Amino acid sequence: MLKNENIICISWLVWDSIPLVMHQMMTRLARNNRVLFVDPPVAYSNLIIRPSLWKDRLKKTFLWLRGVRQINDTMYVYYPPPLLLQYGHVKKVDTLNQSFIASAIAKTAKRLSFTNPIVWIYHPYAIHPGGEFGEKLVCYDCNDDVGFFFCYHFNKKNRLSDIEERLVKSADVVFTTSKYLYRIRRGQNPNTHYLPSGVDIELFKQTQSPACKIAPELEGIPTPVIGFIGGMINSKMNWGWIKEASIARPQWNFVFVGPCVENPPTYIIQQNNIVFAGAKPQNLLPSYIKGFDVCLIPYQGEDFLKACQPTKAFEYLAAGKPVVSSWIPELEDYQDIIFLSRDSKEFMENIEAALVHGKNDEIVKSYIQTVQEYTWDDRVEKASELIRGLLKAETL
Repeated sequence: MLKNENIICISWLVWDSIPLVMHQMMTRLARNNRVLFVDPPVAYSNLIIRPSLWKDRLKKTFLWLRGVRQINDTMYVYYPPPLLLQYGHVKKVDTLNQSFIASAIAKTAKRLSFTNPIVWIYHPYAIHPGGEFGEKLVCYDCNDDVGFFFCYHFNKKNRLSDIEERLVKSADVVFTTSKYLYRIRRGQNPNTHYLPSGVDIELFKQTQSPACKIAPELEGIPTPVIGFIGGMINSKMNWGWIKEASIARPQWNFVFVGPCVENPPTYIIQQNNIVFAGAKPQNLLPSYIKGFDVCLIPYQGEDFLKACQPTKAFEYLAAGKPVVSSWIPELEDYQDIIFLSRDSKEFMENIEAALVHGKNDEIVKSYIQTVQEYTWDDRVEKASELIRGLLKAETL
């Protein structure tokens, strides 16, 4: 693992969120390095299409004014100033936004003595490093089709793709979590490496222990319980499949654990056998998964699915649970243990089969065994080795 480095992490997901790649990587790197985790800048222009965001925008503005938040001796969180216009609409504004945000981060980093840092980017639009940090290396850790989330209301895909490609070409090293992203980024930067997401095996294997009790919220729900863990955005959730399954199989109970970025469709909320348990701390997730008979990844969106490598697939397997998913290309290598679905009929058939498999001890052991090599510590070490090699080459 890297040691005694200053790392500035530019994230597209806020610190106070469900831990994804950026959280998992940075918390581990912070054991031996200083990390400045930069939340994504918010834009007031989003209020035009979603006025309900005003409380969130106000909160983020106050967080920026409050200053850096220190998590522990080596981890800091910085909330950048808000923007007037979101990325992807106007080229000149994008350039100004990137310069503005980079300048704000650089001033904060200097005040915290983050000298000669490694700039580790997850948010491909926020900044374009050009020496303002005195950076020794720029790493782009490409873990999703981020443009999918930024193009929800406007067709900005081409513009955002141009911004991302410019970053990829200028980065010293690029990591990707899916083979699809690897093929694209490799053509833009030859120093691109495929590093799939990991899993916190120690956390999720707790479900196998008698000491781990089923979450009290699930105790009164009749089995079988079909569950999902994660953040929910309507554009990426295949609520249509869930509706059809909940109506066709009223004896099944669907439980969704995690924050809803927006309210699910009315036709979902009105179903008696669909329950939303809300967001839960990471350390409590095993108690919920333990109460699931089958775990779901009911995603949709062709472009999103092509680039997706869902961390939760490994988490479910580490917990010893059968997984039913949409047809995600990155999961095709695991078709022998993960049920992939192309339509609602196959989705329901797969749940039926998964309910049987989940009762087979040998099959459950195969789930757990499959993910043993995919740990976050291993991913951090592989990334560190590649970066150390680059830093060493520069000193020769």
